[in-house]
Amino acid sequence: MISKGRHPKNSIAQALDGAREASMVVTEVHKGHRWGVVRCACGADFAVWSTPRNADTHAKQVDRFVAKHRACVTEQTGEFEEG
Repeated sequence: MISKGRHPKNSIAQALDGAREASMVVTEVHKGHRWGVVRCACGADFAVWSTPRNADTHAKQVDRFVAKHRACVTEQTGEFEEG
């Protein structure tokens, strides 16, 4: 059994761990096929599905969302990130 707060697909669970490390809020909200939401400090969010057609592709989409919004998190916290 999967522990609460952990996605059942390993590739997506790893992508969500990366989102948490990037100071984004990962909320588990089961509603239909939706597993939860990744929220950025700017207010943008990304729906995470519990049963995606291709788990690896969905994990890459989560990674792209995190990469796109990484600057928002650093703006909100006042930190400077090189790169």
